[in-house]
Amino acid sequence: KWGKTAGLATLGAAAIGAVAYGAHELYERKEEREEEEEEKRRKEEEEERRRKQQQQQQHHQQQNYQQQGGRHSPGHDSAYGGGYQQQQQQQQQRPQQYGGSDGFVPPAPFGRPAYSFNQNDVRHADPARNSENSPTPRQYPQLRHNNGDTVIKIGSVVALKHNMTGRFLHTDRSHSTQTGSNQQLVFGYRWNPDQNDWWQVLPANRDVPVPGSVVSYGTQIRLRHLETGRHLHSHYNFHDKSGQNEVTAYGDESLSDENDHWTIERWGDGAYGQTWNGNDVVVLRHYVSGMALHSHEILISEDVQSVTCFGPGREENDKWRLHLH
Repeated sequence: KWGKTAGLATLGAAAIGAVAYGAHELYERKEEREEEEEEKRRKEEEEERRRKQQQQQQHHQQQNYQQQGGRHSPGHDSAYGGGYQQQQQQQQQRPQQYGGSDGFVPPAPFGRPAYSFNQNDVRHADPARNSENSPTPRQYPQLRHNNGDTVIKIGSVVALKHNMTGRFLHTDRSHSTQTGSNQQLVFGYRWNPDQNDWWQVLPANRDVPVPGSVVSYGTQIRLRHLETGRHLHSHYNFHDKSGQNEVTAYGDESLSDENDHWTIERWGDGAYGQTWNGNDVVVLRHYVSGMALHSHEILISEDVQSVTCFGPGREENDKWRLHLH
């Protein structure tokens, strides 16, 4: 009887030990789960912090030069370059963004949702980024590249050749849109440049770089047509016969808005922060909509090839090459 009692006591102790061990295991697993959740939360917070930091860098790179440039006369180098040199440095620090198998993914415009590339997702230009009371000089010296220099600068004179069809980006006073906007039409013309194919690289409204400043990929620019003085422009709600957002020539030296802003990117990888080289194939991304300057073999009339603003900039029809003056 004593042996039986001892055996039961031993079994009981073992059971209690097992329960205690199990409780200990559960406690340790709970602690591990809590540690994992804490680590996950910490990583999410770090990622959010980096995202906000990157957005702020983009803001300084692409939007806000008023504080540096607006306090000085445009006759001083500090007025032209105070904020622009900072822009170039920050662009070199900004990480490039990729979309895996889908290619380069552009950063969202500052303070706005990520690009959807949807024509029905209408985005509006920021009224604070127009030419009214802007410190940006209305004219910049024209820079020619007939000495073999291929580095694109503020003031460079260029022609844009559509890579797939070979036609040059063109506008003139004799062609207007037939869509209701009644603005000057931009289209692909013939295969050799003429006087109406030349555009000058200018800074975005409210930016004040020194004339001749090197332009980096990721920079917002404007393209002013030399012959008519109008800016390369796009907007929603008006479409050409392809059904895509129309591209026009708009405004003049004293009239320009954010729909004239284009982000210059190297085809395939964006290459943000690297120098814009005239030998590279490029994408011109409309800053407000995020869509790319696009052309295709759709003729509006003889020698008038449709040019639109369409898609995320990954098609062959989004590729452009420079022809330097």
